[in-house]
Amino acid sequence: MKHVRLIRHGESAANAGKASLDHASIPLTPKGVEQARLVAGSFTKSPDLIVASPFSRAQATAMQTVAAFPSVPFEIWPIHEFTYLEPERCTNTTVAQRRDWVEAYWAKADPEFTDGEGAESFLDFISRAQSFLDRLAEHPAHDIVVFSHGQLINAVAWLIERNPQTIDGQAMTEWREYEITNQVPNCCGYKLTKYPDDAGWKVSPGEPRIDVTQCVPGRAYQAVRDLERLLIEERAEALSAAGYPLPDDDPAMYAEERLKEARAAARSYQVGSGSVSTAAELSAREVSQVLREVIFGRRAMSKVGRESWDEIYAGHFQINVDGWEISIHNDCDQLDYCEQCVSPDGRHWSFDSGDRFGTDPVALLSTWEHQTLEQLLKTL
Repeated sequence: MKHVRLIRHGESAANAGKASLDHASIPLTPKGVEQARLVAGSFTKSPDLIVASPFSRAQATAMQTVAAFPSVPFEIWPIHEFTYLEPERCTNTTVAQRRDWVEAYWAKADPEFTDGEGAESFLDFISRAQSFLDRLAEHPAHDIVVFSHGQLINAVAWLIERNPQTIDGQAMTEWREYEITNQVPNCCGYKLTKYPDDAGWKVSPGEPRIDVTQCVPGRAYQAVRDLERLLIEERAEALSAAGYPLPDDDPAMYAEERLKEARAAARSYQVGSGSVSTAAELSAREVSQVLREVIFGRRAMSKVGRESWDEIYAGHFQINVDGWEISIHNDCDQLDYCEQCVSPDGRHWSFDSGDRFGTDPVALLSTWEHQTLEQLLKTL
């Protein structure tokens, strides 16, 4: 059986709302570098082949895994992102600044249209995705990991799932809807399998999206979480086996809280240290509960700054909830994840905090709560 782990690159400067000089040389953010490191550490065995796009952000993500498995062959394939806008006019622009051009391109629904020099038609893009699948099938390696880009990954998945017979305007529109609905978070992707007797590829049943830990279907939040989350879940199982009652909603979060309490107690009672107990850290559960109270109308939410959610489009959106200062990441008009929060009493929670035993507050919301909060943010 051939097994392919298809992974999107880590967070790039463009994903974070920064202007980019060109489409190929966009660097990773520090968070993207950390995500790449976590992906490299998630492998339980050595792959047979590592493949990356020629674009720098995909290669930078791949190099962490290459460093972990230096004896594994590393190849560059033409699986770069879909560049459908003329590169020259996109120089030094942000995702938000290109939005009108993007919408005009997709409204045209012409798969043969090329926007200008250096741009690619939709027809050529889909042909490139199909050629990638063919090359995977022909390659002798059986366990392959591929670092590519969101649209290319979704083009591959769409070809497998929908098997379009003709690439016309309707197919182009359908793919665009598929892409918007199934946006691939940074360092997430798909698992593809193909048995020798299979006519084509299959998206692995039961686990179409992959992550170094866990990805909740239907959400477009930043899905790479800390590897230690797995250890927290193991602690939850150990607590249950020892006879401690665990809540049904999230036993791993319960284990996390017990761990933090133990750490706080250790700091408070160090013998001869003279130290005193410090204020408890703000937990992801607390932040998530504040967001739930907004969703159910029990708290008031307002934006900080002039720009609306729609105007930010790709970047951090600041809100105030009765004195709680919260930063939410807007990923191309979709609610992604919580970046940080400061409570009225001065406690902090951060996605990048040194204490890596945490879960994104947005990830703790139900699918309905996630969708409702996104709609409320769009009205601010």
